[in-house]
Amino acid sequence: MLEARDLRKEFGELRATDDVSLTFGETDGEMVFIVGPNGAGKTTLINLLTGLLEPDQGSVVVHREENGGTVEEDITGMAPEDRVGEGLVRSFQIVHVFEEMTVRENVRIAVLSKHDKTLSMRSVDDGHEDVEREIDELLAQFRLEDVQHEVAETLPHGDRKLLDVAMSFGLDPTYLLLDEPTAGVATREKEYVIETIVEASEADGVTTVTIEHDMDLVKEYADRLVVLHEGRVFREGDPSLLETDSELRRVLLGVDE
Repeated sequence: MLEARDLRKEFGELRATDDVSLTFGETDGEMVFIVGPNGAGKTTLINLLTGLLEPDQGSVVVHREENGGTVEEDITGMAPEDRVGEGLVRSFQIVHVFEEMTVRENVRIAVLSKHDKTLSMRSVDDGHEDVEREIDELLAQFRLEDVQHEVAETLPHGDRKLLDVAMSFGLDPTYLLLDEPTAGVATREKEYVIETIVEASEADGVTTVTIEHDMDLVKEYADRLVVLHEGRVFREGDPSLLETDSELRRVLLGVDE
């Protein structure tokens, strides 16, 4: 389980997160969607969890099963790249892929980085069965087999997003944190992108924490909803709150009832 404890982050006079306490991954494969108005602190929270920002107050803790019991590890001061080893992997709003490489080469780089103690780019080629088998599985999971030999910069935006997330999966995450994975994706492709991510997460038991602005996607795919407002947790619970909570609808959607 991943836990945020009283996380506070200030930028000058702006308190971007205000004593935020949340847990993620009490069940394997949980799909948590974080929503809120612009400036609510959503991306700041993700940056605090993954180590891109240091909190002014509070801590980030990982709980894991060990020797029949639960062990807590405070990772607040841990570098982002070291948190990957703790199972925390993120994908940014802007796609981060190697544009001039093929889809398969991009996924290979992610898989190799996970095995950096035993493998290197020079020592592995297309004949390395274990690595190539893992690449094949990721390409299948993210429906990229048909474009695996295409150069990344030529892909439609939806496929580029899926490639970015596939590379994140190549790092073997326990917790995958996604900042608006459907941003810039055509409306007709949004459900395809989210559905693919959901299926892969459920199959691998990956807890996914997703910032999303499309409420139709949230209502359809969220196991749990977290609403941030003015840096605080405003609501937390079942996504049906989007239909039944009038105050939430006012804050989130500007709907007065």
